[in-house]
Amino acid sequence: MEKYVAIIPARKGSKTIKNKNLVNIKKKRIIDYTIQAAKKTRKISKIVITTDIESLIKKNTSREIFIRRPKKLAGDFASTESAIFHSLNFLKKKKIFPENLILLQPTSPFRNHSDILKSIKIFEINKLDSLFSGFEEKFLMWKYKKKKYFPLNYNLKNRKRKQDSKSIIIENGAIFIFNCKKFHKVRSRLFGKIGCYIMSKRNSLEIDELYDLNVARKI
Repeated sequence: MEKYVAIIPARKGSKTIKNKNLVNIKKKRIIDYTIQAAKKTRKISKIVITTDIESLIKKNTSREIFIRRPKKLAGDFASTESAIFHSLNFLKKKKIFPENLILLQPTSPFRNHSDILKSIKIFEINKLDSLFSGFEEKFLMWKYKKKKYFPLNYNLKNRKRKQDSKSIIIENGAIFIFNCKKFHKVRSRLFGKIGCYIMSKRNSLEIDELYDLNVARKI
C-alpha cells in the first residue's frame, strides 16, 4: 500500500492554447513545473503521468510511471476521473495500491512542493476524506436569471466596502487529495469530509487561455 500517489493528467488536445502542456515558461515546459514539484514532495512515493502525448512517455523508473492514455479517454468530453480510473487499473496490474491520490493538474505551474506538503498536512491533521486547494477573494457576485440580475453575496441596501466584505474561496484546480478506496465508490474527487488548503493568489494561477500564459511569463 502506497500512502500517497500523485497523478498528473496531461492530454494533447486543447482548444484555447495548442499543445498547452508543452508550451514554455522561462525555457521550461508547463508540465515540468508540476513533475518537479511532485518529485520534491518526499511523501509522494509514486508519480503517475497519464498522457496521450508521445513525447512525454519515457521509460518507467522506481518512482515515475508513464501511462499511455487511450484516445477515447483523451478527447474534449473525457473526464479527468475516467483517466484516473484507467491509471488505477494499470497500477493494479503492477501490484501498486495507493491509499490516497494527489491529483496535480499541469495547468497550475506555480503550485510548488511546499503547497503540496501543506495540503497533505491539513489532510492528515483533520482526518479528511478529500481536499481541494483554492484562494481567497472578495468578489461581489451576481446571478442572471429570468432576464434579471440578482446579487449573490451582498445586500443591495447594505453595500459594504470591499475590504469589509467576507472573503469567498475560489477553487483553483492546483491540488486535490482524496482517499482512493472511497473514490472508487463515489467516483468523484471530492466527497465525505472535505477540507481546503488556501494558496496564495500568485501560486493559484491556472493557465486556461493565452492571457493566463502571458501573465505567467510576466511573473
